[in-house]
Amino acid sequence: MRVLVLVWGRQVETLQASPLLRTLAAGSPAAEITLACAPAAAQAARALAGPSEVIPLRGLDPSASPIRGLATWARLRRMRFDAVVICGTGARPRILVYLAGFARRLGVGGGLTAALLSEHLRPRPGENQAVSWLRLAHLLGITAERHEARLDPGPAAAQEALVQLHSTAVADGRLLVALAPGTGHSDLRGPDSQATGWDPERWAHLANQLAARHGAGIVFVGAAEDEDAATTAATDIAAPHADLTGQLDVLGTAALFQLCDLVISGDSPLLHLAAAVGTPTIGLFGPTDGHRRSAYGVEHRLVQALPQNHGHHLVHGPGGMMEQIRVEDVLAAIETSL
Repeated sequence: MRVLVLVWGRQVETLQASPLLRTLAAGSPAAEITLACAPAAAQAARALAGPSEVIPLRGLDPSASPIRGLATWARLRRMRFDAVVICGTGARPRILVYLAGFARRLGVGGGLTAALLSEHLRPRPGENQAVSWLRLAHLLGITAERHEARLDPGPAAAQEALVQLHSTAVADGRLLVALAPGTGHSDLRGPDSQATGWDPERWAHLANQLAARHGAGIVFVGAAEDEDAATTAATDIAAPHADLTGQLDVLGTAALFQLCDLVISGDSPLLHLAAAVGTPTIGLFGPTDGHRRSAYGVEHRLVQALPQNHGHHLVHGPGGMMEQIRVEDVLAAIETSL
């Protein structure tokens, strides 16, 4: 049997598909599992356990133009699979798969275009997307589930992470916590990405409290564009810390997380990279739904801000919903996981 797992989204959604991929591979060892994802997620996707092939398709990025969607449809039309499993509830991936002529089109129901699916499961309110997609394996007769995400950064990334970490003053056997004070790795775009940021002064206060209460060493991580946020946060930190912001690629960052005891980030693929290498996470969520987008598993915690209504206007953006998350809230979540 040849199965195509098609992910609508970017890195977060692709990493959330990991339990499904592992379940399909374990439940049907003779099957060929192919993963189709947006190009932005391809590097991480190739390191995931389960798929035998990864196909980057630009039309699977939600920001892709209709021309990219047409090119993706043409590419799908030339493929032959016994079943296509759609990770995502958007209209476009359902239309693409339907028009490409695949006989078995499996997905999570909801919306008018659910009629284009040959088989679907009922969505559950507040369910993590990883669980929603994992349940789709049942439609193929596979019930033995693999709930953990799995990613192997590889020896080169592991060596680079070791070199970077041991060049700092924090790799001395103490509790090691990675903090991501910026939003450069966010899959969200424009104002939506900025709205998931937390104030650098709060990151600094959190780092100091972790050092005082638990003797933790702090490592700042993030994309190159997060350097200003990390520098601002580091100004007020008395705790032992190192700044590796912008120093590692996706797989190098995952390998670094293997060396950490905890990762704390806003809504970002970093949470899912950490989960996929077995490191507990704390996710800070404001305008986005942490119950659906956080790392999946009992060892992972989330802190979710609630929308405030001011004169019938919801408060968003920096100084908005994320402002509701206090350092004390994050510490409470941390201390139930350490």
